[in-house]
Amino acid sequence: MRPLPPPQSFAEGQRYIYGLLASAAGMFCGAASGVMVALLMWGGWSAAEEHTIVTIFGWCLGGFIAAMLVVIVGLLAGGPVGRFRLEATRDGAAFEADRQ
Repeated sequence: MRPLPPPQSFAEGQRYIYGLLASAAGMFCGAASGVMVALLMWGGWSAAEEHTIVTIFGWCLGGFIAAMLVVIVGLLAGGPVGRFRLEATRDGAAFEADRQ
């Protein structure tokens, strides 16, 4: 596999770093979700604890999924050098996208 060419500008380098961070965030949340499901399935919980454990794990799993989406979208679309720009004023909302 050939290495990627070096970034031509500071913004390209920052986008590359944010892309790596977004990928790492997605992999971390996905792995944490997998571990939680494994603990839920093979945790050996007693019948009295099952409902409480399922409720807690369900909310935590939902939190991991929401965090994964927020981090990925936030880093890729709304980062300091992102290609999308959202603006809300009293006159309304505006959305701009750079074309390259």
